Amino acid sequence: MPKHPLLPRAEWLARRARILGCAASLIHDTENRIMLLHSSWGDAWQLPGGGHDEGEDLWQTAVRETYEETGLAMRGMPELLAVDWGLHPEGIPEVFTLFKGPLVEANTVEVKLSDEHDAWRMLTADEWAPLVPPEQARVLAIATEVLRGGARCPYLREASHLADVR
Repeated sequence: MPKHPLLPRAEWLARRARILGCAASLIHDTENRIMLLHSSWGDAWQLPGGGHDEGEDLWQTAVRETYEETGLAMRGMPELLAVDWGLHPEGIPEVFTLFKGPLVEANTVEVKLSDEHDAWRMLTADEWAPLVPPEQARVLAIATEVLRGGARCPYLREASHLADVR
């Protein structure tokens, strides 16, 4: 590996940006309802997902987290619905990727929740909007539009299209 012309490799690496990576899946049904999981540690509804582990890419994170939190498998080729760049609540840069999750039948799907969650529901993005933070509602609405085929995968900044951020 070539070395940096001005810095020793270890120092160059130490100066590189640290970015948190997280990934989630959009589990959905044919009526465009989205599955969210209720957190067992607080009153929050969340997509199945979480932080990526060393050595895995963000698709692998979404697959792993979806299975760990719901018992549902994600198969096939990755389909990216959105990429959101923002700041973690602790001020650390964070990239959030949302992948198309399994298509399920809400009445018959068998969900095996981990101890991180105590309930699940399937609602449309509009129905979720009053129950989740505004940023999450925007991401759900945008991802649903991509899922329906009405838009391409967007690159977002803090849950908004870049044109809306300026």
